[in-house]
Amino acid sequence: MSKYDVSSICNALMDILVEAQESDITDLGLNKGIMHLVDDARQNEVKSHFTDKNATQELGGSSLNAVRTLASLGAKTAFAGMVGHDGYGTHIENRMKELGIEAHLQHSESADTGTCFILITPDGERTMNTNLGASCLFDENLVPEEAIANSKVFHFCGYQWGSPAQIKAIKKAVEIAKKNNVMVSFDVADPFVVEGNRDAFIEMINEADIVFANKDEAKLLYQSTPEAACDEITKTGAIAVVKLGAEGALVGKGDQRVKVAPVKTEVVDTTAAGDMFAAGFLYGFYNDRSLEDCGKIAATLASDVISRIGGVVSKDAIDKMKI
Repeated sequence: MSKYDVSSICNALMDILVEAQESDITDLGLNKGIMHLVDDARQNEVKSHFTDKNATQELGGSSLNAVRTLASLGAKTAFAGMVGHDGYGTHIENRMKELGIEAHLQHSESADTGTCFILITPDGERTMNTNLGASCLFDENLVPEEAIANSKVFHFCGYQWGSPAQIKAIKKAVEIAKKNNVMVSFDVADPFVVEGNRDAFIEMINEADIVFANKDEAKLLYQSTPEAACDEITKTGAIAVVKLGAEGALVGKGDQRVKVAPVKTEVVDTTAAGDMFAAGFLYGFYNDRSLEDCGKIAATLASDVISRIGGVVSKDAIDKMKI
């Protein structure tokens, strides 16, 4: 019997969310709706633009978002990443302990904890400015081999293609998972990341058992429609989960296709919507639910998280979805 339901390696970040206007996006020269990798100077420049704004803070990093929601659902989880010797690092460690996530956190002596400064515009779109900090120093020597080998699912995302060291770590982790018959779940993460790593991602999809992508990412990967991208992913033997935003999602396994209906909600903040979708789908999956049920759980959690600012699923939605 597996000790963990889901284990993961990802950037351990502190998300800092502020409400912004369209003019702020323009003034800062940002591309709306995507993730920007920034250095310390640029992150401080963006932060200083909002000194008079109240900010919301929560655990961040795509896979860590999914893991914290899985933990709230009662999943046995393990997470590995790197933080700095600072207040943000301590906050991440304490929050993981509070949620019951087994933490395999390393502390860098040379870098601060990474941050993701997220601007939320009135239409609910989020524009991310990510300073990886200590996260990009995670390497293959820090991979928690025992935790991965004793999991039902190993989940990771495309944001780990932030440094050569991180890529080596993920490849080692996937090798361990496959050697121990652990399901490999890959969320390609963001159009910005796909653009720079298309060939590497297609290669990794060939190793995965479950692949998550939204329609923009799917188009970049396969220069095709979501339906055609779903077909291409399933040809590798993987389950394809193509998120279609307000139109729901398309799930494919072999010749089977399942259309997941959207759950109507008023969009306030799209931060972590895809991560919560992945969490819900994986929760249903390792509990042996049908693809239809996995999709319903995923859509419910995603719709809930976008109905308020903060990237956190409500207790009501968690209680409603618990199996």
